[in-house]
Amino acid sequence: MNCIICNKEIEKSKYSNAILCSSECFHIDFWNSKVEIKNDPNSVRENGTQYYIGTPDGSFKGFGGRRFKITFNDGRVVKTDCLWHNGEIPDEFKDRLPDNAVIEGVEGLIE
Repeated sequence: MNCIICNKEIEKSKYSNAILCSSECFHIDFWNSKVEIKNDPNSVRENGTQYYIGTPDGSFKGFGGRRFKITFNDGRVVKTDCLWHNGEIPDEFKDRLPDNAVIEGVEGLIE
C-alpha cells in the first residue's frame, strides 16, 4: 500500500482512517480535510485558527459547553455551546483557509 500524501510504499498504515506513513503526512491530510469543508456552514475561521460548530453528543461538547456567538462575514449569526477548536492554521494552508467569522465568547448568551 502507498501513503495517500507522499505515495511512499508502506506495509501498514499508522493511522486508522487513512493510509498515511508519518505524522507529517497525517498533518497534511488533516489540513487538506479542512480545506475540503471550508465552505461548510459549520466551518469557522478567526485570526488564523480553525474551529467547527459541532452537534452535542450528550454532555460531550466543544470547549466544555461554553457559549459563543459567531458572526460570519456573510452576515449569518450563529449561537452555539458546542464549538470545537481544530488548531492554528499552518502558514502553507492560510491562503486556502481565510478567516470567515468573528467569535465572541459570551456566557448567558444562549437561553
